[in-house]
Amino acid sequence: MPPAIHPVQLVEVLRRKQLTPAIVFLTSRRACDEAISAFQRQEGSLPPERTQAIATVLEQLAVDYPSITGHPLMETVAQFGVAAHHAGHLPSWKIAIEELMRQGQLDAVFATTTLAAGVDFPARTVVITQSSVRKARDFSDLTVGEIQQLAGRGGRRGKDFVGFVMITPSPYIDLQVLSKGLTGFPEAIESQFVISYPMVLNLLKAHPLDHIEGILAKSFAQFQLNRRVDVHQNSLDTIHQDMRPFGPRVCTDWISQWQVYDQARRRHSQRRPASQPDPPGTAAKLPFLTPGRVIRVSKGFAVILRQYRSRGQRYPMLSILRAKGTMTESPAMMVNHIYDHVLEFTTLRAFPWCSPTTLSHLTHELTQLPSNLPVLPVLADEEQQNEESLTPVLTDEFACPTCPSQPACRKDHAVALRLRQKEKGIIKTIHALRTGLWLRFQKKSHVLHKFGYLTATSELTSEGDWARLIRIDHSLLITELIRMEAFAAIEPALLAAVMAGIAHDDDRPGSYQRMSPGLSTMLHQVRAVADSLASYEDPPLLRTDVAALTEQWISQPTLSWANLVRKTAMAEGDVYRLFARTIEFLSQIQTLKISHPSLAETAISAITTMRREVLEELP
Repeated sequence: MPPAIHPVQLVEVLRRKQLTPAIVFLTSRRACDEAISAFQRQEGSLPPERTQAIATVLEQLAVDYPSITGHPLMETVAQFGVAAHHAGHLPSWKIAIEELMRQGQLDAVFATTTLAAGVDFPARTVVITQSSVRKARDFSDLTVGEIQQLAGRGGRRGKDFVGFVMITPSPYIDLQVLSKGLTGFPEAIESQFVISYPMVLNLLKAHPLDHIEGILAKSFAQFQLNRRVDVHQNSLDTIHQDMRPFGPRVCTDWISQWQVYDQARRRHSQRRPASQPDPPGTAAKLPFLTPGRVIRVSKGFAVILRQYRSRGQRYPMLSILRAKGTMTESPAMMVNHIYDHVLEFTTLRAFPWCSPTTLSHLTHELTQLPSNLPVLPVLADEEQQNEESLTPVLTDEFACPTCPSQPACRKDHAVALRLRQKEKGIIKTIHALRTGLWLRFQKKSHVLHKFGYLTATSELTSEGDWARLIRIDHSLLITELIRMEAFAAIEPALLAAVMAGIAHDDDRPGSYQRMSPGLSTMLHQVRAVADSLASYEDPPLLRTDVAALTEQWISQPTLSWANLVRKTAMAEGDVYRLFARTIEFLSQIQTLKISHPSLAETAISAITTMRREVLEELP
């Protein structure tokens, strides 16, 4: 989406107000390219000395980065002093634009939000034209941290006394989002620590099993989990205080005893059949699916209003409120993520399960939630024993009808049971947070033992010893393909093509590429193996077009980079990243020189052939 102000007019105003150089953040690559195209249709240019200075800088950079020589945008940059910067460009071109900006040779750079973080790219002025950004396949509001990253590019140290942030008018901008981002506190940093199969193997290679739980406990991820435990512990202490008035009576655990009695009495009167036990995965979720809990279903955030069971099959169901204000019923098994975040509210026993004011408040709270809410590590216990079925008929075992505490139990049970359920939910949450990393480690190690990479005593087998060297995504798939000799006597072009299909995780459009029969057969086999491992590891996209493009690049050494890029609808920056990531995957296979020397030599040959022209600039 281009800014509401025409790009040429915007830059003219910035120049006139002495607010250049500026970074103009746009929503997409296309918008950046269209902004540059708008200048190409204009007359006029920079003063000759300025044009010559830009050309000189580009010539100097071309010595180290030959790929920028003859770049189609060089003339536009030198003539107008503006440029585009986004992931669709080659890294060498982005480096050239960044260097021109540092030297003060450019007046404006039109960029996507990916420029905001991780690049030393200051300007005097930042122009924000958006309040949302495309993530995956949908748009979501910019977070406070992202907005402050954008604004933080304004003001050059040592050159400007003050930096400027401008917001262009647009009907698609939410000023409340930007206002909150510019004045609020950034979201807390969340650990991205993931326990992978190679990590498990390498930890067990270097440390005894009984030391690893302590090592995980010292991680930043566990530190953050412990901080969340402290918050839940305070809530648990409050519940214990609230439960004191409902202390022990005639029965040691009168709450459970009355619940069993009351439900047995109701079932006997209605003669309902006993319900089937819930699947382990669903049963593990139920204690956390309490009113107020924030969850993710198929269409984004939602908050639970109540949990109940369907009348017919007795399936666990949820009444939920979505971020758009709609209320729906959802099976508990359809919950994708359970977040460590609860919106407190008073529940009602009748529809809509809370007051209209509360509904409006909850809807507003859902729209304000950050996109990186911490997820509860809920793990299904396959060996968990189902709770004992309630007695279907009344027997002499229940003393409730004649118990002197019966009136008090009947009166207090509803409130006490709600407190007890909250208590159990918080206790389970604390246990999940304290043991989540260790349980995930154990689950991964169990899978590795099942596939023969670990012994029963958690020691590496001969296959586990080389498998630990494959430290990339989809490592289990790659090691299983090697074990079943899927790559035996494979050609370098075919190996690289398969690695490209596994490595590429972008769903941006490419183009149809004709595959060789060998590649078609190999990808079919790889897809079958990936599907068989889907319960242990997410399968890759395995796009045939990127695999075929990689095969052509290696099998045709005379094919130039320019001609290769013309064969696909992918931007050349995307093609570059595809090949760079493929080389990274091949370099992992290259480390198997001792266990699989022939395969390692094939990987080396593929890497050598791939590194030509633009790819020679790889570090």
